[in-house]
Amino acid sequence: MRALDPTRPPFHPTHQARRRHSPTPVRTGSWPLILLLALASGAALAAPVGAAAPDVALVEAVPAMREAALIGFTRAVAKRPLVAETDGRVQALFLDVGDRVDESGRFAQLDTTFVGLELEEVKVQEDRLKSQIEFDRREVTRFRELVRQSSASASQLDALEQALRDNRHALRALDVRRRILEERLTRATIGAPVGWHVTAREVELGQWVREGDPVGYAADFSTLLVPFALTPEQFSALEGGGGTLRLELLDQPRGATSEVSARLYRVNPGFDPETRKIAVELALDEPVHPARGGLRVRLRLGLPEATGAVSLPPAALGSSYEESWVIREDGARLPVLRLGPDAQDPALVRVTAPGLRPGDRVRLLGER
Repeated sequence: MRALDPTRPPFHPTHQARRRHSPTPVRTGSWPLILLLALASGAALAAPVGAAAPDVALVEAVPAMREAALIGFTRAVAKRPLVAETDGRVQALFLDVGDRVDESGRFAQLDTTFVGLELEEVKVQEDRLKSQIEFDRREVTRFRELVRQSSASASQLDALEQALRDNRHALRALDVRRRILEERLTRATIGAPVGWHVTAREVELGQWVREGDPVGYAADFSTLLVPFALTPEQFSALEGGGGTLRLELLDQPRGATSEVSARLYRVNPGFDPETRKIAVELALDEPVHPARGGLRVRLRLGLPEATGAVSLPPAALGSSYEESWVIREDGARLPVLRLGPDAQDPALVRVTAPGLRPGDRVRLLGER
C-alpha cells in the first residue's frame, strides 16, 4: 500500500471532477488573436443587416417589352377616275393598264367631227358680221355728214347706228360660241396626270361615252402608303418611336433592300365602332422597285408586357440549379422567374416577381 503524504490535502471526490472539467490552460501568446476575433464579431453584430456598401453597383429595372408584328399592303398615294367631259365616240386610245402617262397627258380621244363643223360655221358667221359691221360703220359716217347738211333725216341715222350696235353684239356672241366650241374640242381629249400610271381602262375603240362617264383610272405611285389599324396601345408605341420608322419588305427579291424608312403620313380622326381601332397611314420615304400596290410590309412595335414583368442585365441575376434571384438595393433577396430575352434589347433578360416593379433598383452581383 502506498503511503500517504502528510503535506497533500485530504482527498475529496469533487476535486477529481473539477480537474476533469477544467479548461485547458491558454498560452500567453494566443491572447492577442483571441481579442481581435472578439472585436470583429462585435462589429459584425453591430452592423445593419443587408445594408448596401457604398461601392456596390446598382441597376434600375425597366419595363419588359414584347414585340407586335403587323402586316400591311402598299397602295398609291393618290388615285382618280378619268372622266369624259363631253359626249362622243372613242376615236383613239393612247394608254393601257400599267402604262405611265407621258408628257402629252393623253389617255383617249373622242370623235370631234361635229364640233369641228360647228366651229367652222361660227367662223363663217364671224367673217360675215365683221364685213357687215364695216359697211354699217361707213354708212353711219356718211349719214352723219348728210344730217349735218340737212340732206337726210335724223331717224335714218338712228336706224343705221342701231343696226351697227346690233351687229357688234352679235359678233361678240359669236366669239363666245366659238370659245365654247374650242373648249369642247379640247375636252374631247381625255387626259391623265403626267407621271401617273393607268390602273384601269373601261372603254374600247368606237364606244360611245357620255359626259361624266368614267373611262378609266390612274394612280400616283411616286410615294407608297401603307394603311394600318392600330389599337390605342399600339398607336402610342408608334408615336413614341420618333419621326422615322423602319418597315420590312416581305416581297422583295433576294439581294434587294428588305428594310425602308417610313413616316407617319396621315391619321384618321374618325372612329370605327366595329374594329375600335385607329386608322393610320405610313408613307415610305425610300423608293421601292417595282413601285406598285399590294407589296407586303411588316411593322414591328415594342409594347410593354401586360404581366408587369421587368428587364434586367444578366449580371443582376443570381442562379443556383433551377432558381434565380435578385438582391434589392436594401439587401433583400427576391426570387424571380426568368422569361427570356427582351424583345427590344436582347442584352437584357425579362424576369417577373410579385414584389419587383419597373423603377426598382437591384444590385449587380459580382461587380463593385
